[in-house]
Amino acid sequence: MKKMSESLACNEILGGLEELGLSKYEASAYYGLLGKGLISANDLAYSSGLPRTKIYSILKKLERKKLVIISNQKPLMFRALSPADSFRNLLLKHEEKISGLRRLIERLKVINDNGLRNKGIDEKHYLLLNQSLTDSKIVELIKSSKQSIEIALNSWGNVLFSAIQDNILKAVIRGVKVDLIIDKNSDIDTSILPIAINLRKNTITSNIFIFDKHLILLMNTDGTKSIVIDSVDIIMPVLIRQFEDLWKSEKSIKISRKEIESMNA
Repeated sequence: MKKMSESLACNEILGGLEELGLSKYEASAYYGLLGKGLISANDLAYSSGLPRTKIYSILKKLERKKLVIISNQKPLMFRALSPADSFRNLLLKHEEKISGLRRLIERLKVINDNGLRNKGIDEKHYLLLNQSLTDSKIVELIKSSKQSIEIALNSWGNVLFSAIQDNILKAVIRGVKVDLIIDKNSDIDTSILPIAINLRKNTITSNIFIFDKHLILLMNTDGTKSIVIDSVDIIMPVLIRQFEDLWKSEKSIKISRKEIESMNA
């Protein structure tokens, strides 16, 4: 089992070297030189299973590719250069290609979005999440909010709010406006909330978070699943309007002051 595992690892490395532009023989020779220090061509051919008639030409090609050093002694001895040094330029070249590809994709996306928008079509961007991913996504979106966070929570949402309370406080400290609607039957302790949070009560069936009026996270009634909506289609303005209607239909609730200076770190 161990030999099989080592063989698979070796094949994976050799395949990777070939993807970097080495021939099959060059990849085997370079791999065979690693960790050996100075070694003769004959010894390398024997240990790597390479043809002796071709070993010198293989090593010369590796030298031209700046992967191998040849010592000036008789018999000639060969040593692999450090992989970090050998492939640094190649790595930078690939990173530049990837960066260029990302820029190209962004340009293509703009062209596609503008074309669809001109035709009255808007692509819908939805992300479905399970419960564990929902919690971390909410925290991520709270941290990235710049202007406003609007939240409507049913009775189950109280559990969720207690988990994200510290992040909400930090958002308030950053100057983010937070409007919170809790269910009329909610038993949430309003004394734990900072006075800067605008609080109202209403009949709430689902949990909803609206971030900067640009992105919405909508949860089912028990919080086991959620959907992130990042789109300007009909769904987003409808949900935002529903929140605004709920907000306007009830009066604000005064909250006892919460000392949050300790959060301002």
